[in-house]
Amino acid sequence: MKIGKKLIISMLALTLGTMLLVFVGFSAIIGDLRANIHTLYEEIRTGAEQTIEEGLYAQDSDSLGVLADMQMEVTDSRLRIVSDAVRHSADYAERLYASPSQYASSAFSPVHLSEAPDTLSARYMFSAGVRETGELYKELRVISNMEEIFEPIMKNNSRFLDNLYVGTSSGIFYQYTDNNVFLKDYVVTKRHWYLNSVSEPDKIMWKETEIDSYGRPCITASMAVKGPDGDIVAVVAADVNFEQMMSNVIGSGLGETGTTFLLGAKRDLLAYSAFMEDVKEHNGLYNAFADHFTDPDSVLKKIDDCAFGDGEAFHAEMDGREIYMTARRIPSTGWLLCTAKNAEEITEPIGKVTDQSDRLFADARTQMTSEFKNLVINAILAIAVIALIVAVVEYFISRTISKPIIKLTDTVKNTGEGDFDKKSDIDSHDEIGDLARGFNKMQDDLKLYTEHLKTVTAEKERISAELNVATKIQADMLPRIFPPFPQKKEIDLFASMTPAKEVGGDFYDFFLIDNDHLALVIADVSGKGVPAALFMVISKTLIKNRTMQGGTPAQILEDVNNLLCEGNDADMFVTCWLGICDLTTGVITAANAGHEFPAVCGSDRQFALLKDRHGFVLAGMEGARYRDYEIQLERGGSIFVYTDGVPEATNADSAMFGTDRMLENLNRCADKKPDLFISQVSSAVNEFTGEESQFDDITMVGMTWYGKDSGKTEQP
Repeated sequence: MKIGKKLIISMLALTLGTMLLVFVGFSAIIGDLRANIHTLYEEIRTGAEQTIEEGLYAQDSDSLGVLADMQMEVTDSRLRIVSDAVRHSADYAERLYASPSQYASSAFSPVHLSEAPDTLSARYMFSAGVRETGELYKELRVISNMEEIFEPIMKNNSRFLDNLYVGTSSGIFYQYTDNNVFLKDYVVTKRHWYLNSVSEPDKIMWKETEIDSYGRPCITASMAVKGPDGDIVAVVAADVNFEQMMSNVIGSGLGETGTTFLLGAKRDLLAYSAFMEDVKEHNGLYNAFADHFTDPDSVLKKIDDCAFGDGEAFHAEMDGREIYMTARRIPSTGWLLCTAKNAEEITEPIGKVTDQSDRLFADARTQMTSEFKNLVINAILAIAVIALIVAVVEYFISRTISKPIIKLTDTVKNTGEGDFDKKSDIDSHDEIGDLARGFNKMQDDLKLYTEHLKTVTAEKERISAELNVATKIQADMLPRIFPPFPQKKEIDLFASMTPAKEVGGDFYDFFLIDNDHLALVIADVSGKGVPAALFMVISKTLIKNRTMQGGTPAQILEDVNNLLCEGNDADMFVTCWLGICDLTTGVITAANAGHEFPAVCGSDRQFALLKDRHGFVLAGMEGARYRDYEIQLERGGSIFVYTDGVPEATNADSAMFGTDRMLENLNRCADKKPDLFISQVSSAVNEFTGEESQFDDITMVGMTWYGKDSGKTEQP
């Protein structure tokens, strides 16, 4: 072989060997790049799944919380309507027993249950074994007057009440219902609702879900009726419309798998989705909480944390499925309302996002493989073409190929460490350039996704800030300059409102009607949030405008009630106490629309509750009537009015502050100046509740009357 051929063969061998080595190295780099990209994708997908899952649960936690608040407020308002109906009926019954001769000749004619129609009406029966005497029938004629209050209550609240009834100690059972079932062994004084109210006669008693005498699920509220001598002569009770309760509580879940249920004081299930099925299956009441949950003790603790503290929504296993749930306390009964949603439904979007990401990555991987194959073919063709080119040319070619890949590998590593701004500067138009541009686009998409999360977070913070502004605006509407009337030496006046976290509905007001008459107002709108705040503004404006037109407090409340009832589709209501003080005599003419009892300090320098007769709440029922009554303040005497946020302030042991503690702290102030005794009560409430979050607005108004031409130096 000639030397020339050997040189040519040697050069070809050297060139081919060099190209082969370059190709092998290039393949290794490409393989490493693919492995790095796959690892990066797995890390990004895992992080994204975790971030999305956290975001979904955070979003559903907010949704569950909002729904739970709404359901709690609706349920609480329904139960308060029932308790108010029982309380007003009991008050009316006491008036009947106080003056039986006045009502004995009433036009109401009692109808025996066996003769009553199947429509909503009044009917009676006697307990088994009761001897029917003339005195018994005379008492029945008096009791039949209950139809006067039973009828409007049942017709206005038929959605919430099943029936309304009264049982007497003498054995009379008088009810307003459409049920004609006659139980021959029925004894009024042995029924649970009668015995419960006899045991605690001064408050509304709730009987949790049970199967009643007619075989139906039932929730009952009752209250004892006292005769003129203070003995218990009867008990008034009302049955909650259980079907409506089930519809309101269970029928408004969140999402496709959402569910809601009620827990009683003993943490038994009062209402839930399968309640009726379980009653039929077990041939009676079946409400065991533990039978539905894995680790029920832990679940109950978390439910209590949500309802009574700052606990957040949590995971639990219910009936073999994982759920995400939260809870709220119903103020009127102390029961707990729990709202839940299947965890599987919450995380369902993650699977869709993951599937879509996997498809996109698979497409990109297929494209990368295709590009790699094309690159191999081009490399083989290049080897054939440049087989006779010198090693220097091969060197530059290898650098042209390997350097961009190294840069892209570095970019991949930086992205894996979270740096989305350091992009690859490869601008070639070959397959590696396409790969680099595709990876740069992926960086932009990831950065956009991150910015979107920041935007969502900022939006939530903005909404929170707007609620804070709304709270300040609401507070600014109340008079806060003290003394408000420095020229009026005959009075000393002070007020305070400590709002809860949310925008609320408490308000107070005081203003001069003329030179000698001062109006005092304190009120509490049902519910919380922006709707309550708006209703508060309307109520405050109507009360003040109507008061300035003249009239007694009862007339003013009657007119304001009718105005508020118009278009009140949200079923909101207001408790209100209105007093007009004659500054020359110290006489306060007042009327009470379902508000707390005022506390009055007389000549003995001791505050005591004045248990005035309540009228119905404002906006509760059109045409409601109210009564005026008078409070004569002694010279140097004081009056203190407040909202339910004071006695119902709750500590970590779920105990309430109560009116006894309130009076005790009012009487600790030797100097009965309004700013001092209000400050004393406020400090006592804060000390009592400790670290517990404030559940409701705390509003107080106090006034001391010194008399005309007083220097404010004398005390009673």
